[in-house]
Amino acid sequence: MRRSLLGFLDLALAALPTVAQEGLVLGLGGGIFDTAAWTEDKGDFDALEAGLVLRWPTTWTWGIGPMAGLSATDDGSAWVYFGARRPFRLGSRWQAGPTFAVSYYDQGDGKDLGHEIEFRSGFEISYVRSSGRSLGIEFYHLSNAGLADANPGSNSLWVVYGLPLGR
Repeated sequence: MRRSLLGFLDLALAALPTVAQEGLVLGLGGGIFDTAAWTEDKGDFDALEAGLVLRWPTTWTWGIGPMAGLSATDDGSAWVYFGARRPFRLGSRWQAGPTFAVSYYDQGDGKDLGHEIEFRSGFEISYVRSSGRSLGIEFYHLSNAGLADANPGSNSLWVVYGLPLGR
C-alpha cells in the first residue's frame, strides 16, 4: 500500500508543470508579522517584519528545492529557518507553491510563541521576469506544533523580491 501511494504521488507531481530554477536566488522580504493582531485590533498591528531567504535550485525529488532564511521584527523577535519549497508554474511568468521549514525563534521583546522551535508553513505566489528576478507575496504561519503548552502561533504576510545570484 505504501509503495503504491508513493508511486501515485510521484506520477501526480511529475505531471504538474514545475518551475526550473537554474541557480541560487536571494529573496528580500518585508511585511506584517502576526496579522491576526492586525485584524483583531482593526488595523493596529504589533510588528513589522523584514527578512532574507536563499532559494537553491529545485532539483530534489518531485521538483522540491531547499531554502534557508532569517527574519526579524521591529520589536526584537528573530528566527532562522531551513526547509523546502515546491513551486508550480502558472502560465509563462507566474509561479505559486507551498513552503515548509523548521525554525529557531528568539522572542526578544516580541510575541511569545511558546517554544524556541517553530515550524514555518506557507504559500507564495510570484511573477517571474525573463531575467529571473521575481516579485511575490507570501502568507505563512509559525507554530510550535504542540511542543509547548502555549502554542499561539503567528501569521505573516510579506512581499518578497527575488534576485538571482551568479546568473
